Amino acid sequence: MKRSVFVLSGGLLLSCVLTYILIPTVIVIRKSVSVNNNQKAMQRSLSDSSKWKFWWPGVISADRLVFRNKDYLVTDHTFSSVLIDIINKNTIVKSSLTFISLTKDSANLEWSAEMYSSYNPYKRLTTYLYARSIGNDLLKILDIAKRYFSNSESIYGLDIRRETVKNSSLIFTIDSSLGYPSTEKIYGMIALLRKYIVNNNAVAVDSPMLNVHSNDSVFYITRVAIPTDRKLPPSGKIQYKWMLEGGNILSAEIKGDRKKVDSALEMVEKYVQDYKLIAPAIPFYSLMTNRLAEKDSSKWVTKIFYPIMYFE
Repeated sequence: MKRSVFVLSGGLLLSCVLTYILIPTVIVIRKSVSVNNNQKAMQRSLSDSSKWKFWWPGVISADRLVFRNKDYLVTDHTFSSVLIDIINKNTIVKSSLTFISLTKDSANLEWSAEMYSSYNPYKRLTTYLYARSIGNDLLKILDIAKRYFSNSESIYGLDIRRETVKNSSLIFTIDSSLGYPSTEKIYGMIALLRKYIVNNNAVAVDSPMLNVHSNDSVFYITRVAIPTDRKLPPSGKIQYKWMLEGGNILSAEIKGDRKKVDSALEMVEKYVQDYKLIAPAIPFYSLMTNRLAEKDSSKWVTKIFYPIMYFE
């Protein structure tokens, strides 16, 4: 009997000693994943906690995110991190989700936290097990975030593609107006170009192109162009423009009215800024749908084309 008590006591003592040896006073939780996307774009999206609903694997409740019986409360943002409190009953663990740039097309997302263990061996062990539980949850969340943010369409809200210029010969005309040009005015300019193409026995090889610009939202400059199968001579208001065939260009297709298209252009411009690209020429819209024939603007299909000099 005494021997059994002695063995049990020794086992308990050894367990306590091992608890102090194997479990550090400060338990560091650190999980990370590498994401193939631009760091600035990811940081902008992750810093806006209202957008977490598009990828968060758990439940979103009021101002908190819930995953596996833990609440995640975004408390603050720094230049490179999102600060998040992980809450379970009366336990609050402060953590940070940090962006670490690797290349222009990739970054690490690192989620880290620290927990202080107790001198009480039982509490020390339960703290360690809870820290492991948090680490497993963070890795699961990061894996889901990686799949979401590896897709540029998730961040920019549209599929931005890198292509090359296929149509190098264009004819174009320019006009001005007070206020944004009407659909009738735009298609009047298009009709002028189409007539000129026919009169010169040429062929339009793609949809009409449009660029509208204003510095004060009062006076607008409208440029309309049509790609042709060959070079045409200028005449009056109609001019010829040559684009570098095989040059780099970004493209994105949008369905909807002008407001939606203009919003999409802003996202393409953010893409250009994020990747530090240089635009040698103005962007333009390719009017895939005839706005005069289709009155329902929600059905309009537009392609954005944004010329750039190089990809880095």
